[in-house]
Amino acid sequence: MKKVFWISFAIIFVMVCTAFLLPTIKQVNELPDEMVVTYSDIEEANNSNQYSPLINMELPKNINVATNGELTDTVLKIKLFDLFTIKKVNVRLLTDTDVYVGGETVGFNLFSEGVICVGSNAVVTETGTKEPIKESDIQDGDAILKIEDIEINNIQDIDRIINLPKFQGKELTVTIKRDDQEINTKITPVYDLLSQKYKLGLWVRNNASGVGTLTYVKQSNFRFGAVGHPIVDTSLGSNFNVESGNIYKCRLLGIKKGEKNNPGEIRSSINLSDDSIGLADTNCKYGVYGNILNKSIIDPNRTATLGGRLSVKLGDAKIYCALDNEGVKAYDIKIIKANKQNEADDKSMTIKVTDKELLEKTGGIIQGMSGSPIVQNGKIIGAITHVLINDPTRGYGVYIDWMIDN
Repeated sequence: MKKVFWISFAIIFVMVCTAFLLPTIKQVNELPDEMVVTYSDIEEANNSNQYSPLINMELPKNINVATNGELTDTVLKIKLFDLFTIKKVNVRLLTDTDVYVGGETVGFNLFSEGVICVGSNAVVTETGTKEPIKESDIQDGDAILKIEDIEINNIQDIDRIINLPKFQGKELTVTIKRDDQEINTKITPVYDLLSQKYKLGLWVRNNASGVGTLTYVKQSNFRFGAVGHPIVDTSLGSNFNVESGNIYKCRLLGIKKGEKNNPGEIRSSINLSDDSIGLADTNCKYGVYGNILNKSIIDPNRTATLGGRLSVKLGDAKIYCALDNEGVKAYDIKIIKANKQNEADDKSMTIKVTDKELLEKTGGIIQGMSGSPIVQNGKIIGAITHVLINDPTRGYGVYIDWMIDN
């Protein structure tokens, strides 16, 4: 009889423990398999019992930490009762966390590697109109890097090379870049009766410009991140691959208030004849990156640390942006959803604007605010990326995780 009692007791005990622990284990298992963390993220999660008093997060004791702001690859163990490892997460440990908080509206003038094909046109020849691109493998969005192994740096280089006497009218080898891969293809220029030159029948460009908000500037090396999403080539509707570029201060002209199904915008202008305040070298899914040279854009009193997604809490936060000539101000928002992302995406968080002054000025999130830093508990945890068209008081933000490794 006693044996039956103790077996029944053990079964009930296990069932109660399982029921008690199941929500905690489920929450832990929802953590992504890879993420960025800081030492303070781990310490705060443990001290605040973020998941449960029974859960402890542990990094290896002897980590060879990278220098110069690089991220260190290691493994985070999540333990139950500080004894049993219930999940391992591949993490990138961020130690260079002190930054200046952005919020300034800035403009970019970006230059591609080679020239970008944005379309084609017919060439008038003696035998009728022809479009050489249709007989080649060149596609819209391809970067033309070389013709017959001669580098292309601008639009004029194409005309000059294909009209060299040794190349006139001959099939030429063109080196293009597509999806980060270099490809060699062939194209034959045709003689244009109108210009009396050989032509490829291509529309090309080598620069793109745009406006957005500065997110952060690292204190250690003045490397900046901005915008939170790429500068898109309007001709292609796709990212503009950047080899170099400049960043400029913007002149604010006014605000177009956002309404349902009618996005607003920060109206501003950039003067490309002004001295640039920095150099851009990257334009990717999570924004524009480079180095600040003219530090007058930086407010030395507006600082924070970078925080990985473990820092993100539902509830109150602030965004920083400049909407008038009074400069950058902080505005109240709420984080209403934080997505469990295993893959990089620029819609990490859903936020709602609650600040009465901001709602009065803009109606919520408007174009030009992309990149506005999201700050919570003294940490930059992300940046504004998109507005919900049917509700401008709501929008999306990207985790700083996806921004900082550029």
